[in-house]
Amino acid sequence: MTRVRTIGSNMKIQTTATSALFFVLLCMGVAVAQQPTPSPTKSPDAQPANVEAGEDHGGYTLTSSIEFGYRGLSVDGDHNKYRSDLNYSAGPRLFDSTFLMKAKEGAGGGFFDTLLVTSTGWGADPHGQVRVNIENPKWYKFDGTYRKFKYFRFVNNFVNPNWVFSPSNFSVPPNPITGEHGYNTDTKLGDFDLTLLPNNRLIHFTIGYSPERYDGPAFTNYHIGGNEFNFQQNLRSRADDYRFGAEGRLGPIDLSFLQGFRRFRDDSFTDLGPTHGINLNTAVGQFTSFQRNEPTRGDINFTRFSAHTLIAKKLDITGRFIYSKSTSDFTFLEYA
Repeated sequence: MTRVRTIGSNMKIQTTATSALFFVLLCMGVAVAQQPTPSPTKSPDAQPANVEAGEDHGGYTLTSSIEFGYRGLSVDGDHNKYRSDLNYSAGPRLFDSTFLMKAKEGAGGGFFDTLLVTSTGWGADPHGQVRVNIENPKWYKFDGTYRKFKYFRFVNNFVNPNWVFSPSNFSVPPNPITGEHGYNTDTKLGDFDLTLLPNNRLIHFTIGYSPERYDGPAFTNYHIGGNEFNFQQNLRSRADDYRFGAEGRLGPIDLSFLQGFRRFRDDSFTDLGPTHGINLNTAVGQFTSFQRNEPTRGDINFTRFSAHTLIAKKLDITGRFIYSKSTSDFTFLEYA
């Protein structure tokens, strides 16, 4: 049983108060800094001038905001159970941030017309993301997203055997802290796409890249010779996706083409070296060393072609062709 004492409501009040105080002080500072020079009093019928949000910077208008705070945390009971369910940590956090840079009307023609950056969940949160959008409607559009996730799983009710002693078996008490499987891993993902000539109906091009990274320690079990062993693995894998294509129009027909390449590798390993005591039953045989490597390499290539047309504004026809080929090679090496 796990009881969380201070998380959420208490910290939310503290964070809200801190953010409110910061916001008030910031507004007061901005108000004083931008205090206008006294001018003659206008008649009551005069209408106030329109005020646009943002700050001028050359030919652009800048708008930005940031919300941050600090989380306090106190957990009574099974800390592994709490982390397996929530995995929030104490410390500074970035709740949300936004930065927008937009060209003024009639002032386009620069490297970009719009630049937008948003982020959330960085710091003491188990997951977070950041997104970037840059656009010049005539020439290009770029969208990028980067995300990270922390996964923790160590509980004593997951694959935690309690064999009853018998002549054909042996007695092993369950692990009071964790079962035979557990994870403490990080995953990082990204998607980056560039479109050239985005508003050109005759033809525009796309280029994309998506990386993926996964690593961290994990515990697993191994059954051999009537014995049950438990040891730590080092998980490590990565994948990279590349793609390019084009979309356009030929007469009344819309055409689309996309070619993709995925490259994957897994280099997870176990290397305990000289060791003792990884058998769950200490009264029988033990490993003096254990090594395992299973390097894997894989690739996936795919091609997608589609065509679409609308006949007499009544009959919608779409055809799609997809071809994919994948290969995977691995080697299993174990020394015990």
